[in-house]
Amino acid sequence: MDEFGNWQKQYLGPSIADLPRPISFNILLRLPTKRLLVCRCVCKTWRNIISDPQFAKLHFSTAEAFPLVRTLSPTHISRNLYLVEPPENNSGFDLREYCDCNGHTKRHFHMKLETKLKIPLRNAELAMNSEGDANVSSNSKGGVKRKRCIKLRPKDHKLNLVNSCNGFLCLSEPSRNDPVVVCNPITGEFINLPVPTQADESTKSDCGIGFNPKTNQYVVIRMFDQQEKFCGRVHEPITGREIFSHRVAEIHTLGTDSWKRIGCAPSSTYGYKLKFPSYLNGALHWLLMDYNISEYIASFNFVKDIFQPVPPPPLRRVFSWPPLRHGMISWETMKNMSLGVLRDMLCICDHNSDDFEIDIWVMEKYGVQETWTRLFCINATTKGSRWLRGVYEPISYLRSGAVLFFHRLANAVVYYNAKKPFVISSF
Repeated sequence: MDEFGNWQKQYLGPSIADLPRPISFNILLRLPTKRLLVCRCVCKTWRNIISDPQFAKLHFSTAEAFPLVRTLSPTHISRNLYLVEPPENNSGFDLREYCDCNGHTKRHFHMKLETKLKIPLRNAELAMNSEGDANVSSNSKGGVKRKRCIKLRPKDHKLNLVNSCNGFLCLSEPSRNDPVVVCNPITGEFINLPVPTQADESTKSDCGIGFNPKTNQYVVIRMFDQQEKFCGRVHEPITGREIFSHRVAEIHTLGTDSWKRIGCAPSSTYGYKLKFPSYLNGALHWLLMDYNISEYIASFNFVKDIFQPVPPPPLRRVFSWPPLRHGMISWETMKNMSLGVLRDMLCICDHNSDDFEIDIWVMEKYGVQETWTRLFCINATTKGSRWLRGVYEPISYLRSGAVLFFHRLANAVVYYNAKKPFVISSF
């Protein structure tokens, strides 16, 4: 066999695996995510390089981040994630014009979602054992015939997607939103989190994953109401107000086997929760859903292990009665807002339902309120005065200058380019 291998090298030349590791590393580092998924199957050498944590870190910092879309169904367990690639990277992108029944010209874009990844199944071993031979039946000849799938109950075996950090996903169980799994959808690897402290079954948790740049470790945080019915007067960590609360926070560092209690968690007088967890600059950020407050952007710093408010942008005033104090926003404004990250900048998407416009604000210098800049002011009406009400969530700011949104109410991805009209693609 050694002679045969030498003969192959002499007449066929060296193989890909014979390239020095630094050269292979540099070549693979330049490839988009979709190509890396294919390259993992070429040879063991490439698979080992792509699975290297250092490679993943460098690739994430240099490659353009593309969003993942998950299909939802009340009757099926949705484990598939589809990579949404913009038109400059996706040959399946097609912008079409057509005329409706009133003679109006409209544009819709169609995008083939070819790259498919999978997230773990909740209670996978339990599902297989409890179902037993649910996928096995006898055929007419007395043999065994196997079906392609096992019947599972979605409410018992599916996981919710909470947020992402450097390509890792935090998944939670659906009933109370407790974090249970952290996974890497590219490699298919995942880790089960320790069983958290018991919380009040009547309330849901707020949670998310982040990264501590000082210790180079990933951390999961969860906030919940203690089982004790006694509510003491505490100083809410974001607003500083003295309120009655028994809401606390715990953190778990990946690689350890326990949760650590860190004290009082953000809450509000009216019991509203945190929404749109977004990681940036060593901290996890949320919108604190509350009435008439000025500190509505909450954050948790993973280096200092403390909650901090983030200065908000100067949003347009919305009429309310009685008039709001300076810096306050109304509940009508709050319920149409979303938080995210665009090109490594904290982002606020404000949908003004009075004039059908969407304002996109970005904080160009993190932590400095004066650097909030209105990136776009988008007219949300299409030809024929069609208007999609609800919350728009910005998910990607493309190199072409276009922005991808997700519209939850319409279950649609919205593509906006200042040079072209508003177009919508529903998945």
